[in-house]
Amino acid sequence: MINRLFGGTSQYDATQLPIEEPLVQQPADAPGILLRIRPFKENQGVVDGAGLLQSVHDVTTNFRGKNTSDHHSFEVWFDEGKITFYMHAATEAAADKFRRRVGNNYANSEVFPVDGGVAFPVIDPDEYVAGAWLEMEKLPYYPIRHHNSDEWANDPYGEITSEMLTLDDSTVVTQVVFRPAKQSWTDGDRFKHNSVDDLAHALRQGTSVGWLNPRTRPASEKDKQAAETIEQQRGQQAFHVNIRVLAASTDKDEAEARARGVAGMFRKYYNAITEQGLDDTPVWHRKDGKRAKQLRQHVTRMADREWTDRRMIMTVDELAGVAHIPNNEIETPNIDWRYTQRGDRVPADTDQYEQSATRHRSDERPARQGGEDRV
Repeated sequence: MINRLFGGTSQYDATQLPIEEPLVQQPADAPGILLRIRPFKENQGVVDGAGLLQSVHDVTTNFRGKNTSDHHSFEVWFDEGKITFYMHAATEAAADKFRRRVGNNYANSEVFPVDGGVAFPVIDPDEYVAGAWLEMEKLPYYPIRHHNSDEWANDPYGEITSEMLTLDDSTVVTQVVFRPAKQSWTDGDRFKHNSVDDLAHALRQGTSVGWLNPRTRPASEKDKQAAETIEQQRGQQAFHVNIRVLAASTDKDEAEARARGVAGMFRKYYNAITEQGLDDTPVWHRKDGKRAKQLRQHVTRMADREWTDRRMIMTVDELAGVAHIPNNEIETPNIDWRYTQRGDRVPADTDQYEQSATRHRSDERPARQGGEDRV
């Protein structure tokens, strides 16, 4: 809506950033701790993801009861021809907990800190960048589709990661930033009467229709079902959430297609029977210069794992659907899997992986050496 006020309609319009040197985020300069995950294929996917998130739901408050919890992120990168998985922890203590919890919930997966190379994919000056964020279409009391409600036939990550596949020298990143919500997240504001109970009650009362001759339409079965679904949110552990998408490529059309395609998969697969879903908003401005600056800011926010309150709250099950480590149910190629269980012989891909890790931890690819701008 803001974009329309300035003229034009928001769209995916990939733009080169106003930079002269590559944007590089070194691990030593990045806030918090970045953990790389090499998942073992045989896991329970979304179910294990819910277990992991539940185990790290630690709410902290100050003496006034204000939520002061740290925010963390789950990320999927397509970079240098490979799809990799990451968790970003705000503190060393959180990173240690994530390592243990990932190990407990995703048996035989490998988790290690990224202490060399880069803490976010490099963006070169000659690359075109497109990006978006996603928001809930309705109030967060309406749940999006998840594995315990209107379960999917297939893990959405199969389509999301397939859309991320692009040219080997291009980059695509999905980032889900989350922070624990207080248990009272469904209580609403007592002066505004906007709690879960208030909304459910209103749905059961029917809908007011008509302007000149207003009348109340009786609640439909769909309204009653929505009211029951909403009431089930009460008492659920939940997280405040940001979801961002980024694509970069020397091919302008490719950057636009990947950003649009990945955001479209989030929009497509999480629509629930309550008509709640995710809607994508491209980073856009009708003027090239301002659009470039906004995309530069989008990259910086993602690299810094910045938290922005978008009034989006998801229960553990909902968040697990958009932030989990997939399993062998998905058939996307080029995923950095771990192929053996703990204690087994050395994996057949060890040499290849070690070479890749060494290359990843080097200062930069030859084409990206020289002067650098910190993200």
